[in-house]
Amino acid sequence: MQRPFVAIMKVLLSIFMLSIQTVLSSDSTKKKINRCPLRPKVDRPPLVLGHRGASFHIPEHTLQGYRLALELGADYIEPDLVPCKSGELVAIHSVDLNITTNIHTYKNGKFQDRARKSTTNNEWGYYVHDFTFDEIQQLTVRQRVSDSGARYDGYDYMFRIPSFSQIVDLLHDWNTRVLPLIGRPNKVGGVPGVYVELKRAGFLQEDANISIADLFIEELATHPLASDLLFDHVTLCDNLRYDEYRVPPLVVQSFESDVLEYLRDKFKERWIEFVEEDEILSSGVVDTIGEDDEIDHPWIPPLVLLVDSNYCQTEQFWYDVAKLHISGIGPSKDCLLPSAKDVASDNLSAINRAKREAREWVLKAHSERLAVHPWTVRLELESDVHVGGVPSIFSSVEEELQYYFCGLNVDGVFSENVAAAEIIGARGCDDVKETSTETKTGSICVEKSVWFLGLSMMALGLLAGSTLTIVISTALTKRGYCGGIGGSNPNHTRVELQLPELDTTLEMEEEEDQII
Repeated sequence: MQRPFVAIMKVLLSIFMLSIQTVLSSDSTKKKINRCPLRPKVDRPPLVLGHRGASFHIPEHTLQGYRLALELGADYIEPDLVPCKSGELVAIHSVDLNITTNIHTYKNGKFQDRARKSTTNNEWGYYVHDFTFDEIQQLTVRQRVSDSGARYDGYDYMFRIPSFSQIVDLLHDWNTRVLPLIGRPNKVGGVPGVYVELKRAGFLQEDANISIADLFIEELATHPLASDLLFDHVTLCDNLRYDEYRVPPLVVQSFESDVLEYLRDKFKERWIEFVEEDEILSSGVVDTIGEDDEIDHPWIPPLVLLVDSNYCQTEQFWYDVAKLHISGIGPSKDCLLPSAKDVASDNLSAINRAKREAREWVLKAHSERLAVHPWTVRLELESDVHVGGVPSIFSSVEEELQYYFCGLNVDGVFSENVAAAEIIGARGCDDVKETSTETKTGSICVEKSVWFLGLSMMALGLLAGSTLTIVISTALTKRGYCGGIGGSNPNHTRVELQLPELDTTLEMEEEEDQII
């Protein structure tokens, strides 16, 4: 009887020790990761991404708008980059200068003969890549949203289009000179970063044979402050405490997945130009020939795929995403909202179904370890005149933000009013009551090492139970308290053993690294 029992004990102990070794090995691998994750692993408000700066208050894509966004506490400023004819990257939302500048009326039409119809998109415009940087610097910008009385237009045509180089200088000055003087109380996230969008890469390649990705890489490699600001080892997250978090200093986004994959390869190819070799290699976490981006190539910035509402809900979408090496998804907020038709008709069942599907969509992204940053939150109420503001299903931007933060648990938002997003995010979700009784569902995958640990714990429990049972049974038999099967001994008094009640409640920790 004892030999089989001893053998079983040895097997169970072996399983337990192997599982512990597996988990420790897994943890040691995680500790090698030397890059700030895009999804915060600490309890903090969602990231606030200053959409084109603080574009509710000041015309978008201006140094003044970016500076205001930083003053209001944004985690990121977000420039859209477009190349000009002389090769510099400038910040402007559209490839057509006529959308937000005074180019058509500048000096009584000085540049009017430069408008043309592109054979690529069959549209007329004053295309940025037809003008040198010096020419573009003569222009001034205005508020892009002009049909909203909520926006102040007193700064129209006062500020100029900045270059990406100037934006890097601005951010470096803010992080190294201003923040040390003013501090950043109660801000878990470290210094703010830059969240770049490369605009219309396919169009530029076809229309002018310009690779915006190559120009971007070149500017990062040659800017004297880019290495220190965006790739310096100090900003990487290998020595943070469990309750600390820093935003990745640089994030790159695009609607075009092939551009993101191209950038990933280029960062690998030219990594030595972005980091200090001795400091990175001496950390012992970099394998220059490895294939795991998070461990072996910490200088590759997080890449984010932007998606519109026509793509995000298709069957093809998640299949395509699974093949990409990205860290996040930037969905149009229409991907996460009921349709305007269902809202207008007050179709409650369709509205509740859309909300449930939105929660499942975010859970699916999180199960793939992808951050979710919807765009764009604007203060104006949506109307027949102004489309794109607060959707009609919400009464205010506060209610809309609470839906994203508390109802969907997104990781950040693109907001044109940084202050509003900061205030609602800092308020938290404790006082927000769930209005729907629907069960939140979604695909959650548990790491193999955690499953293995769970099985080993069950095995250890069986081992402990078996040992306790044998010890008690042996003791009772020796003392004569137990008879044979179906029998009784009239000379012995029956004793009822009082065993402790079994606790059937298990508390599951909600640590981020428990799920994929």
